[in-house]
Amino acid sequence: MKCFRCTGFIACWLGFAFVPLAPAADAQAQNTSAVVAGDARFEFLTPSLVRMEYAPTGTFADAPTAVVQKRDWPAVPVHSAKENGWLVASTSAMTLRYRLNTGPFSADNLKVSWNTGGAEHAWHPGQVDTQNLGGLTYSLDHVSEANLPKGKLDLESPVNDMIPGIDIPLEPAKPGLLSRSGYAFIDDSQTPLWNAQTQWITPRAKPYGQDWYLFTYHHDYQNVFQEYAQLCGAIPMIPRYTLGTWVTDFNFEYFPDTADAHAPDFEHYNQQYLEDELSRLRQNHIPFDTLVLDFAWHNYGWQGGYDWSPLIPHPDQFLRWLHDRGIKLSLNDHPGYAGTEESILSFNDSHAPEVLKDLGRPLPPKPSFDLDVSRQWSFATDPQDQGVAQRWFAADGDNGQWKPIRTDQSWQQQGYADYHGIGWYRASILLPAKLPDALYLYLGEVGQNYRVFVNGKEVEHSHVQWPRRLTYTDIRPYAKAGQRNDIALRVVPGENGGGIFRGPVAIRDVLPPARIAFDLSNPQQADVFMRDLHRPLMQAGVSAWWVDGGGGAADMPGLNKQLWTNKVFYDYTQQVTGQRGFILSRYGDWGSERYPAFFTGDTYSQWPVLAYEVAFTARGGNVLVPYISHDIGGFHGAKIPFDLYARWIEFGTFSPILRMHSAHANPHEGNVRMPWVYGDQGIALMRKYFTLRTQLIPYVYTYTWQAHTRSMPLLRPLYLQYPELEEAYRHSHEYFFGQDMLVAPVLAASGDRTIYLPPGSWIDFFSGKHYDGGRSFTAHYAVDETPVFMREGSIVPEQEVSDYSNAKPLDTVIVNVYGSGHGSFDLYEDDGISLDYAKGGYALTSMQYATAADGSHQLVIAPSKGHFNGQLASRAYVLRIHATAKPQSVSADGKPVKTWSWDDKNTVATITLPKQSIRDSVRVSWR
Repeated sequence: MKCFRCTGFIACWLGFAFVPLAPAADAQAQNTSAVVAGDARFEFLTPSLVRMEYAPTGTFADAPTAVVQKRDWPAVPVHSAKENGWLVASTSAMTLRYRLNTGPFSADNLKVSWNTGGAEHAWHPGQVDTQNLGGLTYSLDHVSEANLPKGKLDLESPVNDMIPGIDIPLEPAKPGLLSRSGYAFIDDSQTPLWNAQTQWITPRAKPYGQDWYLFTYHHDYQNVFQEYAQLCGAIPMIPRYTLGTWVTDFNFEYFPDTADAHAPDFEHYNQQYLEDELSRLRQNHIPFDTLVLDFAWHNYGWQGGYDWSPLIPHPDQFLRWLHDRGIKLSLNDHPGYAGTEESILSFNDSHAPEVLKDLGRPLPPKPSFDLDVSRQWSFATDPQDQGVAQRWFAADGDNGQWKPIRTDQSWQQQGYADYHGIGWYRASILLPAKLPDALYLYLGEVGQNYRVFVNGKEVEHSHVQWPRRLTYTDIRPYAKAGQRNDIALRVVPGENGGGIFRGPVAIRDVLPPARIAFDLSNPQQADVFMRDLHRPLMQAGVSAWWVDGGGGAADMPGLNKQLWTNKVFYDYTQQVTGQRGFILSRYGDWGSERYPAFFTGDTYSQWPVLAYEVAFTARGGNVLVPYISHDIGGFHGAKIPFDLYARWIEFGTFSPILRMHSAHANPHEGNVRMPWVYGDQGIALMRKYFTLRTQLIPYVYTYTWQAHTRSMPLLRPLYLQYPELEEAYRHSHEYFFGQDMLVAPVLAASGDRTIYLPPGSWIDFFSGKHYDGGRSFTAHYAVDETPVFMREGSIVPEQEVSDYSNAKPLDTVIVNVYGSGHGSFDLYEDDGISLDYAKGGYALTSMQYATAADGSHQLVIAPSKGHFNGQLASRAYVLRIHATAKPQSVSADGKPVKTWSWDDKNTVATITLPKQSIRDSVRVSWR
């Protein structure tokens, strides 16, 4: 398939090979995968998955869409016939009935039934699924205890949540793929189609028809995931380093030529500060992989900039410094906020001329009249709001209490810290005798709302939605040439204070230019956006993008803006680097699994929010989104109680992505998610869990392979492994972390936790204590402890302690075996970053554990199968046997092992095996 080269945006949709399905005649029984009845077409993609399409124009859609990728499905035997005016089409798993010649699908003319697990199921259009097991919302922005559903196991969507600043409500989640009703429904009716000629999407023609997909099942949940992955795209392999720990910093804005930018704390919080902070983590032996820089890496703040702020004066040197220490860099980016006129690129940015040229836009005209009026203002408080009635805006309305004030900071920062009422700004501006035909007063930012008066007359000014700040007023009709002109502002303050915050504060003879923004559904604009602004940074060493913002930056009818924005960033990253893509972004609905990962947004640091995140993350797999990243510690909260901080880190350790972040005002407070904020106990806690997370990467990385090949998420609700067990549906705050590790995070300040263990025998991951399953129990956990349990017989491979995920080659694998029983694990390895895995560039090492009837135990590590670049030829194994009693004897490959150790306190035997070829097997026995 043709692609745009590096000078044009890549748009490959791999694997498309559409083969038209033969339509069936209406008059007789047919055995074919597709059945056409007038303007309706039913394609049975599998015996349990049907596409239902109604085309009012009679033209069906055979091209892939922005959501649905696969069109070449194997043939499915279908029996179809007419019965009393109904089309009846059946597979081995379902029966569909459509009343012929009755138009669009409705509850009156379309019914699907199926019988699985001895249960009768039925579906019709418009049916409300009351037993759905949950989907995901676009984000969790601004979620607090007040927004959370009460008494519903945290499975419902947040309520009454408004995304701040842009004032857009957080919509409820759509139903997920899994339901106890036995069906899942996807509506793809309006999604743009792939145009093979232009190699891009194009809107569907109107009037829209109906293009639906129905999955039918009973409890075969994994099969639903696999069918969906075929339909909408598989989960790709993610870079291995992303499973290591992340730290976010620079969560503030940098605007040049403002008072804040030149304040000592701002100037101090810079490149050297970051290097010192990261060095301190290394010195405290706290492993981490990735540094994420929030908005202050940009110059020009929210006005848009891809120049580095002066806080990073030597970016190339900084990137080398990070690289030399094994630290990846991710940068925050805002491609566009829904509901705003946010400028993506400042006209002062060095990239602006090139971008405008490539977009076919001229450079903005320079003003021939440009009068700086930033230094002539006085201020007065108006607590009784009497300024308008007393004409404070006029020359004769002087209250005698005006004080000089600057226009580069709020009045709260200039001696009025406790005043939050109405404030007035006033200036007398001398204009020249000859004025231009146009005259505009520019105000870079006024916080929050204002009215403007010129020479005693109130004048309308422009209004912008946050975060764009520049407003202007046409003052030419009111201006007096050669005289002093009185300009006054009545200001209502906001959360961040009140007043004129920053420039330009000027009078000019040209309008502010239209913002620079991008519609990423336009191939030319997508190419310019990524090539001119992002490629240079990726080539310099930026590893991943944090695609922040709200709603995405694409504008095409029927297109999920966030989904397409995610695709543009993800695909272009792979194109430029030739390696696996990875982004942190918002959820873009169906198809989002193709562009990991999902960043949930700005929540409040509260216990109920932590609990909600646990349930939310576990059900992410219900829409096949396994890589969910929360702000560990919560966003809206500075230094939080240590126990809450600890519990969030403990949950983060056993979550898809462990990334620390908050809304701390860095220059003033420092990074309040750093462990030393909590003293020695904070350092010890983070060292313990960040070290554990890094050691567990061989285990976790194997499950990323299962996510890719088997469409099974890393975090699994209990019902995904026990679909027939009623109790499994009642514990949404517990989950499996992989196949055999059960996690139940502590969610209350008391440290008490009631835990349900499914049937079987279980071992506490940390203490080695044994439990019988099929019951619940309550226990207390110290602040640095968390409930994690291993199924008896399970195997968990680890790597040695290291500073970051790939600091050492995997020449020693620590193999943990738990209790008695039987278990297996296929250790997955590849080079961790390339796309070679898709071409067979990986290796699997099978591990089998068994307990015999006589009480003897055996672990067999089979020869590694497969090859990849950088693969080691040999390795050592360290076997840790988590037992109830000290083994009497140990042998390896039939020979007695005499040098092994026993930890009586933790009941763990440790056996170190010498290095040998990975192509040789290892057999260890003990009794």
